[in-house]
Amino acid sequence: MSYLQFDKTLMTNLAESLPREILRSNRSGSYSCSTIVDCNTRKYHGLLVVPVPGLDDENHVLLSSLDATVIQHGAEFNLGLHKYGGGNFSPRGHKYIREFSAQQVPTTTYRVGDVILRREMMFQHFEDRIIIRYTLVDSHCPTTMRLQPFLAFRSVREYTYENDRASRDFQEVRNGIKTCMYQGYPELFMQLNKENEFVYKPDWYRGLEYPKEQERGYAGNEDLYVPGYFVFTIDKGESVVFSAGLNEIDTDTLADLAEYEKNVRTPRDNFYNTLVNSAHQFFVHRNGED
Repeated sequence: MSYLQFDKTLMTNLAESLPREILRSNRSGSYSCSTIVDCNTRKYHGLLVVPVPGLDDENHVLLSSLDATVIQHGAEFNLGLHKYGGGNFSPRGHKYIREFSAQQVPTTTYRVGDVILRREMMFQHFEDRIIIRYTLVDSHCPTTMRLQPFLAFRSVREYTYENDRASRDFQEVRNGIKTCMYQGYPELFMQLNKENEFVYKPDWYRGLEYPKEQERGYAGNEDLYVPGYFVFTIDKGESVVFSAGLNEIDTDTLADLAEYEKNVRTPRDNFYNTLVNSAHQFFVHRNGED
């Protein structure tokens, strides 16, 4: 049994789930942080937040979030969650959550009709890379998935807004793309372990709000850039792995890497092991030294 586990009742109640945050850091000085329902509520929340020494001494949010959509018989079910003005949440994907556990890695189980989908998130130990594994646990008809990245490319102390300086260019790499919004930033490589189609559909999502910043008296809204989306089919029992990092990866290794990164984690099945996991996140490994 997981020491950190929440059921559908808590996860679908935003008053209970939004205040609960989860942080993953690695030894390269990067981190991944959000709420347990993947709705960013602070400006320093993000899936991939990294130092950019060539710019300054701050951490920078590159990949803010990744919305997954399940498609069956032409019907789309978006599992994402964002807060906008007027207290509006969209697309309210939290209503499909059945369980969340952080025993080894953050694991969310969704149910959409007859579809049961499990998502596991692994933050690589020594590299600036977030790995997300989607497993189609059950389904009774052909299923397609779409992954839509929300990009920020800004300091954790600032916000970004729609502008003409942001580059919309991208280049194809194996099973994915690489892109960089502004000069001085590293390229972001987004790849999957299986063939997929990247649909270039650039757009800005405007007016996302971060309520925790507003509570602190700060401005609390920004715009995020979405370059398009990845689309692929997924079979019952199949796992598809998404990677976002600063270097291109051999996609043939992604499945094994995801499994390794999960298995090296100490299970959070008691308070002591939870402390051990937390202590490991204080190590930083740079220039060959801890």
